[in-house]
Amino acid sequence: MVDFEPPSGWNLPPGCYEGDPNAPWNQEEPKTCGNCSHCLEGCCDFGICGLEFEDAFDEADHEVKTTPWKAALWARDWIVEHYKDEQEEVCDRWDG
Repeated sequence: MVDFEPPSGWNLPPGCYEGDPNAPWNQEEPKTCGNCSHCLEGCCDFGICGLEFEDAFDEADHEVKTTPWKAALWARDWIVEHYKDEQEEVCDRWDG
């Protein structure tokens, strides 16, 4: 069997070559939120988009911004509702 197929040159099974464009190791990495520079990691591969958070805070009521405590309460509630799966979701504002 070894003589049947030419060697690949690496520690790959016979018939697999490093230059194969369809091979998994030559595929482009998918874009994910976790690879975005705007991603603020939370826990367990979940996080929030820093851009979305800034936009939402700018649009928040003036009352939210009056004291740090009110801002913290608003942020906590917003974050819980806007967690993103860093391995799957991608938006148009992705920046690697």
